[in-house]
Amino acid sequence: MQQALAPYIVTLWNGREPEDAPDDVQQLMRQRQRSRSQSNIHVFVLDTQGQLVHSFDAMTDLHPAPMHDLKKRMPGYFKQELSRAAAKMNFTPAIPTTKPTPHLPTASAPGIRVYVTMGENRMQHFMVPTVEAVSIDQEEQKQLRYPAEARKMEATVVKRWLATMYPPAVMDGHGGMDQVKGTLTFTPAGENATHRFATVRGTVKLQLDNVSKISYQGPLDLMLQYKKDSDEVVAVWGLFTSKVPRGDQRGKAVEYVNLTSAIEPIK
Repeated sequence: MQQALAPYIVTLWNGREPEDAPDDVQQLMRQRQRSRSQSNIHVFVLDTQGQLVHSFDAMTDLHPAPMHDLKKRMPGYFKQELSRAAAKMNFTPAIPTTKPTPHLPTASAPGIRVYVTMGENRMQHFMVPTVEAVSIDQEEQKQLRYPAEARKMEATVVKRWLATMYPPAVMDGHGGMDQVKGTLTFTPAGENATHRFATVRGTVKLQLDNVSKISYQGPLDLMLQYKKDSDEVVAVWGLFTSKVPRGDQRGKAVEYVNLTSAIEPIK
């Protein structure tokens, strides 16, 4: 599927309501003929003049269909529809023979990269890690200066980091945290020949900004590294684990899915 998309310029819009879409996206939506049986993920193929050539349901042309059938059928179906679009534009896509090199997101140093992975679940969704990069800003540096002795610290100090530990595909939210709660213990943790270390540990509770206000909690463990001659953080490693409730259309939890967030430093 990735190779089939390579000849095209790909962009996307997503939002809670179609009315939130920009005018040009709304115009495309009006041009499509979507039935009630189609999914809410739609593909539009435009020519070089910006005119709509072809559109199709991104999931499948078979609805309703069991999820395991969709997964098997979707790659072939997607390539088939892109080929139809190419034929309408009277061109043969040049498919690259080499695979693109993936690149991890980055941020200015010092910073962190957060990998969020969901465990096995009822529909086997969202098991490919999502990766976010966040710089450590001045206020965080101020709050996380090397501690001379153990002290308590509110989880809101690292709220921007925790906000990246958001389970994928929560479709009725904006991707943010309404609440971050928890008291953490900030403790010096020894040194080696070149650096000093400290730990931040405790239980944090997160509440999403979606309609049902999904909340989950778990242990957060951070290891912070400092140069011997400075109190500012230069690197962070960490781990957060939890169980995220996934609900039905009425908001009733039908399963709890393991969430693991691993943190590595950007230096």
